[in-house]
Amino acid sequence: MIDLFGEAPAHWRTMRLRQTVTACSNGVWGGEPRGDASDIVCVRVSDFDRLRLRVDLRHPTLRSVAQVHRRGRMLARGDLLLEKSGGGENQPVGAVVLYDADTPAVCSNFIARMPMARGFEPRYLCYLHAALFYLRVNCRSIHQTTGIQNLDSAAYLSEKVRIPDLAEQREMAADLDRKTAWVDQVVENKEHLLELLKQKRHALISHAIAGGKGTPAHWPVTRLKFIRSGAFLYGANEPAVLEDRAAPRYIRITDLNDDGTLRDDTFQSLPEPLAARYLLQDGDILLARSGATVGKALRYRAEWGRACFAGYLVRLRPDRRKALPDYLYYYTQSQAFRHQVSECAVQSTIPNVSAERYANFSISLPPLEEQEAIVRFLDRRTRTLDSALRVVSRQLAKLREYRRALIVTAVTREYRGVSAEGSGVAAGTAKDGAGSR
Repeated sequence: MIDLFGEAPAHWRTMRLRQTVTACSNGVWGGEPRGDASDIVCVRVSDFDRLRLRVDLRHPTLRSVAQVHRRGRMLARGDLLLEKSGGGENQPVGAVVLYDADTPAVCSNFIARMPMARGFEPRYLCYLHAALFYLRVNCRSIHQTTGIQNLDSAAYLSEKVRIPDLAEQREMAADLDRKTAWVDQVVENKEHLLELLKQKRHALISHAIAGGKGTPAHWPVTRLKFIRSGAFLYGANEPAVLEDRAAPRYIRITDLNDDGTLRDDTFQSLPEPLAARYLLQDGDILLARSGATVGKALRYRAEWGRACFAGYLVRLRPDRRKALPDYLYYYTQSQAFRHQVSECAVQSTIPNVSAERYANFSISLPPLEEQEAIVRFLDRRTRTLDSALRVVSRQLAKLREYRRALIVTAVTREYRGVSAEGSGVAAGTAKDGAGSR
C-alpha cells in the first residue's frame, strides 16, 4: 500500500487509516416512521453523492429510531460515512462521503459513522478515500458470500497511507474543490447535451413507429407473442467466470451499451455444453427483465461472433414473415414500448418484467415493405445522432478520468497543483465543454 505514496514528500506522515478517525460504528435502520418524535432522518447508501463526496439530503428517508439506539450514532458535521454493504459488479462497496449538514440524522446499518480525529481535515480525507477507491484498494477488504458485498472495515482501516500536516491538507482540499468544481461544471454541460441528443433520437423513433401523426388504419395492432418464432426464452443461470474468446460469448445486462452494441471490456464466455441451448441467431432481440435497466434491448448481430445470453435477459426471436428484427429493435426504443415497460414493471425489491408480460406487449405492425421503409429512414436519420452521442460520451469518459487523476495525483504523491492545461486529454475536452455552455 505504501508504494502508492512513493513520491510523497518526506515530511508526510506514515500512518494507518484508523488513526485518522476516533471510531467506526455501524448505523441503525430503525422501524417504519410513526409521525412522532421518534422519527429521524436516516442516511442511506442511495444518499451518497459519489461525485462530490457528500451526503445528498434532498430526498431524505425518515425512520423511527428510539433514543437508546441513537446513542453514539447521531451524525455530526464533519463525520465521514463508510459504505460497508452493497456495491455491485461495476461499483464495489467501500465509498466514503462527508456529512456536512446540521440536520439531526443517523445512518443505516449498511453504513459506518467515522468521526474525525484531531489534526485532520474531513474534506481532505474524503479525497484520500476517493483515491483509494479509484485505485481499488478497498477491494482487498471485500467479502462476498451472497449477492451482496461486505467491507471488512477493520482490514480496510489498517491500510497504510501518507498524510501531510493539517495546513497542507486544508490547502490541498481547497484547491481540489476548485478544480473538481470546474470539471463538474463541464461534465454537467456535456451530460445536458447528451440528454438532449437522446431525447431527439427517442422522439424521432417514436414518431416513425407511431406512423407520423397517428397510426395508419391499415397497421394492425398485435402482441409480441403473435410475431415470435419459438418461445420467449430466459437465459442461462450460470456464473460468468471464463474469458475464452474461442467459446461463445456470454451476454449479460452489463454488456449492453446504450447505442445498441456490446461492451468489449466486459467479455465473458460459457463452455460449449452450457451455451448450446442459449445460442443466439442473427436478428434475435434480447430484453432486460430486471433491475434499473429493465426494458433495455439489444439486436444481436451474427458479425459479433457466436454468443449466448444470461438469465436476466429474455430472448425474442422474431418471425421474419411478420416482423423485421431491425423494426422490432427500433420499436423497443419508442415511447410506446417504454410506456408498457413502465406500466408492467412489477415492483418488489427491484423492477421486473417477465417473459409472459413481454409477450403481451402490444405493437403496431405495418406491412413488411413499410417496415423496411421505416428502418431505412431511421437508419439514415439516427446515424448522425448516434455519431454525436458517441463523441459526447467519449468526452465525458475522458473528463471523469481526468477528475480521478486530479484526486489520485494530489493525495498519493508530491502535490504539484495539477492543471487542465497540463493534461492534453483534459484540455481538449475542456475546450469542447466550454463551447457547449
